[in-house]
Amino acid sequence: MSEVKATVSLPASLVEQVQGQIRAGWFQDLDSLVVEALRRYLESHGDEMMERFIRKDMEWGLQGDD
Repeated sequence: MSEVKATVSLPASLVEQVQGQIRAGWFQDLDSLVVEALRRYLESHGDEMMERFIRKDMEWGLQGDD
């Protein structure tokens, strides 16, 4: 598995919450929290995203070549 480095800007209130989670021992560091959050988001929204993709693809296919 390859890794991608990314830079994000977070609102101060979110940073405080994240730091609290790390201090409480729920996560080792910011990287592990972000990876877990993204994993959970994709798991919980995967079906919805796939359905949207299929719907858009079908709409595109029904429009034909204009």
